[in-house]
Amino acid sequence: MKKLIYILLAMYPLFFSSCEDYFEPEQTGLVEGDVFYKDLNNLRIGLNSVYNLMQSQQYQLSEIIFGEAMSDNSWNKQDVEVNEMGQLVNFQFNTENTYILQRYQINYQGINKANQVIRSAPYVDYRANGTSEKEIREVLGQAKLLRALFYFNLVKTYGGVSIQPEDVDLGNMVVPRSSLDEVYAYIEKDLREAILILRRGRYQLTEAGQIGVGGALGLLMKVLVYEASPGVKLTSVDKQKWQEAREIGEFFIEGKNLTYNQILKFDENYPNESWESLAKRLVLDPSATKETVFAGQDVVSIHQLDEFDKIFRLEGEFSPESLIEINHYDYSGSGVSTNESWPCGGSLINSLGGTSSTIAITPTSDLNNQFQNDPRKLFTITGRTLSEYYKQEETSPQIGWFNYGNGMIFVKYYIFRSEGSTNGRNYRVMRYPEALLLFAEALNETGDSRKAVDYVNKIRQRARKLLDPDNPNSQYISIPAANFQDVAYAPYDVTRDAILKEKRIEMAGEFDRWFEIARLGILSERMASVYKNAPVEQPSGKIRERGKYFRKGVNEIFPIPQEEISISNGVIEQNFGY
Repeated sequence: MKKLIYILLAMYPLFFSSCEDYFEPEQTGLVEGDVFYKDLNNLRIGLNSVYNLMQSQQYQLSEIIFGEAMSDNSWNKQDVEVNEMGQLVNFQFNTENTYILQRYQINYQGINKANQVIRSAPYVDYRANGTSEKEIREVLGQAKLLRALFYFNLVKTYGGVSIQPEDVDLGNMVVPRSSLDEVYAYIEKDLREAILILRRGRYQLTEAGQIGVGGALGLLMKVLVYEASPGVKLTSVDKQKWQEAREIGEFFIEGKNLTYNQILKFDENYPNESWESLAKRLVLDPSATKETVFAGQDVVSIHQLDEFDKIFRLEGEFSPESLIEINHYDYSGSGVSTNESWPCGGSLINSLGGTSSTIAITPTSDLNNQFQNDPRKLFTITGRTLSEYYKQEETSPQIGWFNYGNGMIFVKYYIFRSEGSTNGRNYRVMRYPEALLLFAEALNETGDSRKAVDYVNKIRQRARKLLDPDNPNSQYISIPAANFQDVAYAPYDVTRDAILKEKRIEMAGEFDRWFEIARLGILSERMASVYKNAPVEQPSGKIRERGKYFRKGVNEIFPIPQEEISISNGVIEQNFGY
């Protein structure tokens, strides 16, 4: 098998399927940009290897652990254990923790794979075999978006990290950490470039699972909001990032035109690169200039809200509101490996009672209380006393069997018997409602609270349709429609609280809550609340202490894995407090 080369030896995987290694040539010396994939078919194979990584158990389990299991949204059975997972969720881990290392490794694996596609794309001969420049651009755009996503995962988790060069010099494998500002600038640049070259529409049918321009726009808005939020200590950011997030939202959601220069911020961000060089690197149409207009009407109608009770069912896969969704459906019918089509629901539903489950998260009472008089609860969390909605189709083991935490479970990835095996459930990374709420937050922060409330209410109005008598699932919801009202217009502070509450409810169980409260700068108070309100673990009767050992000013980010520090001989520096 061919070998993969990473910045440091620590980036080698602990567990990884090797079926894609055939397509990754051995690297020796300085790797030139045209070595890896010389035609469109192989370029697509390279892109598929990036998507395959995101299907893996290691990647999705890491998202569940760090995004949801450690947050104020969930308890898990490891809260009272003394193993490495128990140490992690209780903030008693050391710098050699396996899960901290695996998260670091899996995201750098993704970066390495994306780099191979990115540095190869400009060298693909688009004149051969009927290949078009547009096809090359779309593959390149997806690789750039996915690389940005991997770096975003890393910077949220570890702070500033090493930026891996696209051309790997084996004589200089140790790359020092970049600052938080520098990593965010790199992520932004990838996403802004991806917006110009991604497909201006949704991939459907057998092409479904690839990411179009909506994914890059939504993710860019999220990155900008993270940069602007008080929980992120950047040295060069003020209200500017809120304004930039609003600008992207007005383009994506309201259809306002932007020029290529405005999207890229070319004049300020590319002092050492000419337009001609950038156009060649991105395989742009020869007629494109800095002043080319990207019409908002080309993106404003790509995505829309879908029915909430269907978006996590099989019929809701690749719905119009999906911005980034990882395919788990085997179109060939020949079956797929467990690792390459690992159902993230395995740590939410089917593995909850099994002794081999790594993590098993259940909703906290605090999260449950947020859903008072909210019809979305039925399709987000449920308790041991089942609604008839779930009794109509059971899984094995039965949903009512579980007895963890306070007896509730997350159900967005519930597997209904009529919908087939667990291998047929897609992983939703980002949905359109999140983009709407990010836009609402940016509007509120830039002085337009009334319009912000309007966007919050678009999402609540979608939720209210669950109570419509014409909706067959309304029979399972006992909430009077009068008890679920729109948010009222209010001053900045009240509007901000309403937006954040709506986001917590809408996205509960989607592996993002820890990073949300981290960017808001409220981890310390939320962990104190977790500790204060922790229930006794059932049926063991063990006392939970999660949150008790959280250290403010230290545990907002995690340590760089010690293996990385050691191999670099100290070039890679450790985070404060570890």
